[in-house]
Amino acid sequence: MDMYVRMYDELKRTDGDNPTIGVLLCSETDEAIAKYSVLRESDRLFATKLMTCMPTEEQLKAEIEHQKEIFKLQHDENGNK
Repeated sequence: MDMYVRMYDELKRTDGDNPTIGVLLCSETDEAIAKYSVLRESDRLFATKLMTCMPTEEQLKAEIEHQKEIFKLQHDENGNK
């Protein structure tokens, strides 16, 4: 992953672009593979569980509202960021 991100930064990224991220898609993995597949100094690394099928429109709407509430709570607790 490190090689690809660095190559993209050098060959394609322009001054106005946001920082380059890399995404690993795996059907199966373990902690060791994940640990050694990412940039060591990356502070923009996130992990999540991916779904193998699409949720319904209602489920998506509910998840969006849930995430909005989490965002509001986090920002209200931390001095209205």
